[in-house]
Amino acid sequence: MEISYWQSRWQKNNIGWHMEEVYPLLPKLWSKMSALAGATVLVPLCGKTLDLKWLANRGYQVVGIDVSAKALHAVMDDVDEPFIEDSSHGFTIYRSDNIKLWEGDFLNLPVTAVPTPNVIYDKASIVALPPDMRKEYTNKILQLCGNQTEILLQTFCYNQNEMNGPPFSVDKQEINRHYGQQFDIHLLHQQSKFEELKKFQHRGLSSYLTEKVFRLKPKT
Repeated sequence: MEISYWQSRWQKNNIGWHMEEVYPLLPKLWSKMSALAGATVLVPLCGKTLDLKWLANRGYQVVGIDVSAKALHAVMDDVDEPFIEDSSHGFTIYRSDNIKLWEGDFLNLPVTAVPTPNVIYDKASIVALPPDMRKEYTNKILQLCGNQTEILLQTFCYNQNEMNGPPFSVDKQEINRHYGQQFDIHLLHQQSKFEELKKFQHRGLSSYLTEKVFRLKPKT
């Protein structure tokens, strides 16, 4: 899956995954995390999620990364405050007081380019990637983590034989394979989305679709 695939979908506005509101469970789930105001929150493959603004408004230093200039400009328009444009490490960077947006391939982000995050917020980013890219993606996540970094991770689980991704199915067993050595993995939320997201039934899904959200806490 090439970057051009996602850039094309953004240009065509074929972005069915985007929510036109803050993720409804975010306030409740965020209360389970340890980060205090002023902490750095990294949001990989962020798109134009309104969650960035929600976090920034609560005093967090937010770092979003996406390949789509269109998506990041939408974030800036929504935030409605001045951004300064810069470039570094082959990325275009947009900075405001407490939001920094990196335009480019997350997998190419140098580990030293961004502050060590207190929290990495994986808002269904891992399910956007096919299996051969998820290992590279999670390796990059691990490289960016500090000793105290926590991860809030949303995923979807379904019978992958019934439907092609994205979103792809990523179950807890796979999360354990990628992160289990470094993190204790706690299920915070799970809910059937089979009836709510009927569009996937039109793509062949016929049995189940479950949303799961995990808190990954560093092992001590």
